[in-house]
Order: sequence, then structure tokens, then C-alpha cells
Amino acid sequence: MLDNMTATREIKKPISMSRAAVKDVSLYPVTTPRLYGEASQHVLLRLEAEDGTIGWGEMSDVSHLPALMPDVRDMEQCVKSLLVGRDAMNINRIDDLMVANFPGTRFYGKACLLRAAVSIAAYDLKARLLGVPVYDLLGGKRRERVPICYPIFRMTSKNDVADRQRLVREQFDRGFHAFRFYFGCDTNADEALLESICGEYGDKIEITSLDGSGLFTLPAFLRAYRRLTKFPFQSVESPVEREDIESIAEARREIDHPVSEHVRSAEYALRLIKHRAVDIFNISITVAGGIDGMMRLFALAESANIECLIGTTQELSIATAAQAHVGVAAPRLDYASDPVGPCLYTEDVTDSPVIFERGNLLVPEGVGLGIEVDMRRIEAITAPLSSLKDVLTNFTRG
Repeated sequence: MLDNMTATREIKKPISMSRAAVKDVSLYPVTTPRLYGEASQHVLLRLEAEDGTIGWGEMSDVSHLPALMPDVRDMEQCVKSLLVGRDAMNINRIDDLMVANFPGTRFYGKACLLRAAVSIAAYDLKARLLGVPVYDLLGGKRRERVPICYPIFRMTSKNDVADRQRLVREQFDRGFHAFRFYFGCDTNADEALLESICGEYGDKIEITSLDGSGLFTLPAFLRAYRRLTKFPFQSVESPVEREDIESIAEARREIDHPVSEHVRSAEYALRLIKHRAVDIFNISITVAGGIDGMMRLFALAESANIECLIGTTQELSIATAAQAHVGVAAPRLDYASDPVGPCLYTEDVTDSPVIFERGNLLVPEGVGLGIEVDMRRIEAITAPLSSLKDVLTNFTRG
């Protein structure tokens, strides 16, 4: 009986090392316009195996401080020298090589972005070689979708209030009923906008977080916070400078809302835990330096009973899909998450972007990341990287 059962199964042949070896690495700089704010720049990364199988990754939204752009062709040659000929099935080895040669955990660090791009592409390639979705490589689904909140970008004065009212109205009509509110440049404007949207929508919308982006001193944060507590919101993110963990902890002790922070490394996570500085880990693929980096931070959060959400730097569909695969496999998700880039950008690199349904990010089904990149779309938005416009506009993308 056992022999008959075995005979009826489809036995897959093991993938040979020659087929699974990395054959080539290519990088493509692109620029994508946005519905709100200045355009963003990205670098796409393509891994090709010997049998022609392709995996895609993404350095997302590199238009961030510091205002220094990498040399894409030099970076391409460096990654080629490290990965060509390597076993594409051995993601641990690829990750080790990237960490050794591109170290650093700076919040806006370009090294983290490159490690993330290679990690995403390596997972996409391995999953495609095996004929499975990426979430299967992470242990399988724990949930079917990732709840999402849409960003309300920081205002500089009351002159911006009408524009942000329009943003909320447009995105509410598209199905987003949870919003993250970036505050702090003008508290009078912040009050005016919150009064307007809370008055118009009431409990039909949620403000998931007041995000200070680490811009405040502790006294300035507390002054702004106390003026805004009359409005309903769930949490506070980055109330003060991210490196000043003692002040983050003090802010947490002074307020009545849970505090979240972007967690960029295990070492930083342990410092936050030791100082009892936060209630929530904000874990994103770009800051964590890839898929394995995210999963390590989720494991730390689970062991310390810290709540979690998935953060963003506003990715295209490649990295957003990767975040979705992590999101459905992660041990816990306690708050609406942030990856909404494909709804923010007016151009993408696939004919079938990731899907947002009633304010949720759906994990793409199919092999690998579940999306197919279109080279014609890449060619249409290819542009050299430059920090000049970012400097001239003072990074007003939000």
C-alpha cells in the first residue's frame, strides 16, 4: 500500500548546482512621480540563474538623507564580483557576504538598502527555482492580508491643510480608513487638520499614529503631544531623536499612548528593550536590510512581548510584495502597517501591481514574489540618480 501511495506522488528532481548558480546581476536606476510631493528614486536589482530564472529586488526610495547617491555601475560590479557563481539556493551565504561587504545599520543608510535589494531578489529567485511562493520559504501563512494605513504627510503651515484634506478624502474613497499622521512643523496646522477630518469622518477613520520622525526635543514633543491628545489616535512614533533611547523611554513614561520606533538592527532592538523605551517595533525591509533582517526582529519582538507593525520608506511593487510575504508569515502584527507605495506612485515596474483591497495589502499569489516585472516599464522611467533636487526642495516628498 505504501509503495502504491509513493508511486502516485510527483517526485521533483533536485535542482542541480549548475542550474541554481547566479549567472548575472544587473541594476537599474528609476524615478517615479508621486501623487503627493516630489518624485522618488529607486534602484532595481535583477539576479539571473544559469537556467535563465530571474529574481527581482529593489533599493527603495533612495531619495533620503544623507544626500549622497551611489554610483550604480560601480555598485553593480561589486555585487557581481560577490554573487556570480554562488549557489542561489544558499540565501544564508548570500546574506553573510552582503553584511560583510556592505555593513552598517544607519536609519537611512544606502548599505541597508542594497542588502535589502539583494535579499528580496535572492528570495524571489530561490522561490521561483523551487516553484513556490516566498511566504512558503518563511514557514507559510499565518494570515491572508496585511491591514494598511495611508500617510498624511507633514504640513509646514495652515496653507497645507486644504491639500491634506483632499488627500484624506481621495484615499478614504479608495478604501483606506486608517491613516498615519506626520506632525510637528506647525501645531496650529496639525490641530486644524485633525479637527477637520475627525469632525467630518468621526469613527469612520482611525489615526493609527502621530509620527514625529525623531524631529523633536523632549520638551517640544510633549508640548505638541499635549495639544493633540484631544483627538483620537492609537500610538506615537519616533517622538524624539532615534539615537537618544533614554529620551524615548522618558517620553514613553510621560504620555498615555504606546510608543513605536523604527528598529534597524538586533543591537538597537535590544537597547530599546533594555531601556523599556517602546511598546511597538516598526519593522521594515529597507531599514532591517532585507527579509531575514525583518524576521530576526520579529523573533526578538515576540520573545520580549513587544507589539509589531510593518513600516515603509514607500516601496514599488517589488519590495511591497516582499513586505506582504513577510507580513502574512510574521509571528504577530498588532497595528495597521505602512507599505502603500504602489498607491502613492503614478508609475510602477509591473503590469500587475500589488493589490490593496478595503485598506488591506493582499499577498500576491504565484511563485516567487508573485509579480512579474516588465522591462518596458523600467526603460520608460530609467533615469540617473541625483540628490540635487532633494537638496533644493528640502526633501519635501514626505
